[in-house]
Amino acid sequence: ARQTGQLEAEIDALYAQTGGQGSAEAAALQQELDTLRAEKEALRPAVEAILESQVGSELVEDGVAWLDSPFPPVWFTFTEPPKKLIVSPRGRIMTAYYAMLKPAISAAERETTEDAIFQEHNLSAYVTNIGGLGAFPTQVIDRAPIDWVLTTIAHEWVHNYLTLFPLGLNYSTSSDLTIMNETIADIVGDEIGLRALATFYPEEAAAIAQQEAAAENPDAPPPAFDFRTEMRHTREIVDQFLALGRVEDAEQYMEIRRLLFVENGYDIRKLNQAYFAFHGSYGTGAAATSPIGPKLEELRSLTPDVRTFLQIVRGFTSPEDIDRALDAWRP
Repeated sequence: ARQTGQLEAEIDALYAQTGGQGSAEAAALQQELDTLRAEKEALRPAVEAILESQVGSELVEDGVAWLDSPFPPVWFTFTEPPKKLIVSPRGRIMTAYYAMLKPAISAAERETTEDAIFQEHNLSAYVTNIGGLGAFPTQVIDRAPIDWVLTTIAHEWVHNYLTLFPLGLNYSTSSDLTIMNETIADIVGDEIGLRALATFYPEEAAAIAQQEAAAENPDAPPPAFDFRTEMRHTREIVDQFLALGRVEDAEQYMEIRRLLFVENGYDIRKLNQAYFAFHGSYGTGAAATSPIGPKLEELRSLTPDVRTFLQIVRGFTSPEDIDRALDAWRP
């Protein structure tokens, strides 16, 4: 999958350099790409079955099972998920509307859609890629490292699990419940996925652990640009502007910050209220300011295993349920 992406990028670069004209080199790369795609497609069913089994085995070990199998089953397919359109009011960061769009929508079409919503409805809009989709089977992109693939498979499984209970059934009824669903899927998905990585791909797990240890070394020089810190700071300032009703100032500030991120290697195409409405729904992410994320992380730290954690949170219907659960589990 990684080789496929590299070949596509090389072909696009050749066409860009020649003004859209083909070349013998591009034709040769295209033939190589077609062969590679055929090989990948032949392998795909077996690879999917292996990864499903690996993630499923970790769920069974944690007791999230029925008749010695995870329930619902871990079932996914490698595909290109749809794009997602998120719409937010300009004066407040929240998801007022969302829709799934075709995967092949071009960058120009994304810009046109966002601009039309802004001009015609005075709303902030953002069209983004997503790494997976909690359908059944779930959809996951394949051009990513194995640790990301495993955690995403587990993340999307959590969404399918939660749809059997009140929390998942009420996913879209409020921003808080969306954040709760996504944060729980992140927490459990990361835990189960990384455990599967350690069990079945120990060398990759060891390499990641080494990288994390190096990053956390107190004697190591701080990064020249810390994305998480800078994005969290950006969100906090935007929230302050919007709380004062200074919408245009917030939008000008976000554009200035977007350019700063681009200068430091983070190619953010658009940074607006809808961007934060989407990325802020992941309570443990850099774009989030909701207290829901840290509270759910604390609750997971207090529970003995994933099964218990899921049994507690699956019935939640409001953020207040988290506080009640914390009161019950805190020593």
